[in-house]
Amino acid sequence: MDKNKIFSGIQFFSQDELSKIKNKNGFECSECKNNSGFIYLEDSVKICPRKKLINLYNSSKIPSRFSKCRNTTLDNGSWEIRERSIQDALEYSVKYIKNFPNLLPPFFIGNPGLGKTHLSISIISELILVYGIKCLFKEFRVLISDIKDLYLKNDSEKDYINRFSEYQVLVIDDLGSTRMSEWETGILDTIIATRYNANQHTIFSSNLSYIGSKIHKQTKEDKILDYKIGERNISRLFEMCKIIELKGDDYRKKFSKK
Repeated sequence: MDKNKIFSGIQFFSQDELSKIKNKNGFECSECKNNSGFIYLEDSVKICPRKKLINLYNSSKIPSRFSKCRNTTLDNGSWEIRERSIQDALEYSVKYIKNFPNLLPPFFIGNPGLGKTHLSISIISELILVYGIKCLFKEFRVLISDIKDLYLKNDSEKDYINRFSEYQVLVIDDLGSTRMSEWETGILDTIIATRYNANQHTIFSSNLSYIGSKIHKQTKEDKILDYKIGERNISRLFEMCKIIELKGDDYRKKFSKK
């Protein structure tokens, strides 16, 4: 799908606190008649490729506040470069998309307000809308809450976690943001192990540091990923991902002063 064509022909809107897209008014798809979403052949019917991309984006669970994060190079939500490390993170994100799936997915580490979530969602938005990659966004705190709700509904935790395998790229945002009980660590271990063994891409972000970090040195255990998520999980993450540390001033604080 041509990048300019798909982005110029869609409209972003919010629904149930999620970012959604639809064809702009007046847009006419060259593939299907009357924007029906279906291509009618002599002896069969198939879904329009454009409609597939729209469905993929609308099922990715991207929060509405991040609908501006549409890709890494076209309209990147007024992305502002402040430090070399942030520029490096952006450049790796662009490179990752262009070489998908042959590069390791990024694991963005840094203080709040540096653009970690922004970059993660820009990546999957572009993977979805340009390349048709099935992606899912999950904030870690929400993921844990969802699983707790399963017990109230007598639903299967295993089935819920297995559904993540349907996605070629999974974003887990704000890793380690909860208290990380033994049960939560076990849930994370299962998710990471499942995707690790299947060689599936997972993009992580975290405000926490890690042992050996040259940029974000911490002494408090509750600020260090190794202690919060366990040595086995951190070891796998270092093999599964490209660790990218960001530093700089909190953009949200800067924006609020304007």
